[in-house]
Amino acid sequence: MPLLSCRLCGKIFTSAGGRTCSSCLSRLDELYPKVREYLRDNPKVGFNIETLSQEMGADVRDIQALVDMGYLDRDPERRVDSETVARQKLAKEFEESLKQMKNSPAFRDASPSAASYGQQRYGDKDKDRKR
Repeated sequence: MPLLSCRLCGKIFTSAGGRTCSSCLSRLDELYPKVREYLRDNPKVGFNIETLSQEMGADVRDIQALVDMGYLDRDPERRVDSETVARQKLAKEFEESLKQMKNSPAFRDASPSAASYGQQRYGDKDKDRKR
């Protein structure tokens, strides 16, 4: 395992992955629910990292680390909108592919009483029993 220096505190540690030591990670794990709750309780207020760290009494580097690690999104409204647009686009593509499939000759020519592979290969056992 390589030796790395923590990107938050600068302490040297052995890492299996990631650039943050275990003590800083545990501090971030304790800070994250508090920040999330604070942001949820104050949805109308626009925060940046500096004001949020002042309001929470936390280090600016810790708040920035939460953003960098993907725990906090800088613009959640934009992300929700892009996700909605992507889902609508996917649904429209799916609907168009279904329409194309319905209009295909193979779909139109298939009768509801089409025999399965087993019926074609081995015959219909129900017909043999009725005779």
